[in-house]
Amino acid sequence: FRRVLFRSAALNVALFDQEIKGFQSNIFTGTGFTLANAGKQSTKGAEVELLWSPLKAWEFSVAGTFMDPKYDSYKGAEGPNGPTDLSGTKPAGISSTSLSTAVTYKWESGDWKGFVRADYQYESKVQVVENVPSQYASREVNQLNASIGANRWGWDFMLWGRNLTDEAYLLSAFPSAAQSGSLSGYVSAPRMWDITLRKTF
Repeated sequence: FRRVLFRSAALNVALFDQEIKGFQSNIFTGTGFTLANAGKQSTKGAEVELLWSPLKAWEFSVAGTFMDPKYDSYKGAEGPNGPTDLSGTKPAGISSTSLSTAVTYKWESGDWKGFVRADYQYESKVQVVENVPSQYASREVNQLNASIGANRWGWDFMLWGRNLTDEAYLLSAFPSAAQSGSLSGYVSAPRMWDITLRKTF
């Protein structure tokens, strides 16, 4: 772990090399859940976070996680066609690259204080689950969010929107229950808008 501080910025860097013996996997097979233990699962990677505030009103942040996960030993894993050997393969559901960026502008006018914020989330393409082929169940996340808020007299007002580009991606996938040859899954939430009003006493 390393932290570097500058006058208007901060940089955090962490390197990791992790091994898990007896890694547990719980997968829905269409008629029930199969609990299996991988002999060993390892992950090498780095986490980087940069915060920069060039002016009092502005703040920028970038954070990223870069991983190289692998099943070192995983015989008897649940695959698309039944038990299989996943030793030496990449675990499903773990993106090699995850990025988060944000920009925030803070303002004041008389008794009013407020902010405008936008953030972007990215996850590289990955197979969702081991027992559904990647051509049917993969995901890549590209999501833009934004919010604007103000405060006065103890009242907080905020308008926020999530998934503004209305991206759709799979959160999970699994063989359909009692329907051989069919697949089911859950999709991410669509574009959403909301207004939040809060009073502090």
